[in-house]
Amino acid sequence: MIFRNYNDFEIINLIKQGNEEAFVFMVSKYKFLIAKNIRKFNLTYDYDDCFQECLMLLYKSIIKFNESFNKTFTRFFQLNLKNYLISYKKKNNNYFNFKTEKLPMLYNQTVKEAKEYYYLDSEIIRALEHLSIFEKNVFQAKIIEKRSVKETAKYYQTNEKRIHNALDRIRKKIKMHLIQ
Repeated sequence: MIFRNYNDFEIINLIKQGNEEAFVFMVSKYKFLIAKNIRKFNLTYDYDDCFQECLMLLYKSIIKFNESFNKTFTRFFQLNLKNYLISYKKKNNNYFNFKTEKLPMLYNQTVKEAKEYYYLDSEIIRALEHLSIFEKNVFQAKIIEKRSVKETAKYYQTNEKRIHNALDRIRKKIKMHLIQ
């Protein structure tokens, strides 16, 4: 079939109907535009993969194209291609930046496991003795009884901010008296 006599709208309709020859014609028509944009975005190091993905983008663009918006298919595809190549380049730059910045540190450092502490009940009780009455009440409600901050604040008729502050003080005091 000779597709040079058809316009893009007719060829797109043929592709949507399942005509593979029409898609091959569209690929031959737009492959130079794809190659030009790959070079424009300086993605020649990954040319083959990028070109294949752009061909898939061409097919998706053909399927999604709607001629009722009074835009040409070429312009629609150029915008899709540009947006795709921008995201492709960002994705690869982020990957290469991670690889060049983080991997040497990962190879050179040894993995250190966190030190685990085990405490006797008497040590924990001694650390809890340093809490104020309000902090002990908050500790009982929040940690032991597993109430939410909102419920604890409502129970003690105070605001949630005061409960959060008390929890921070509790953590600091316990840490200070247990880890010496």
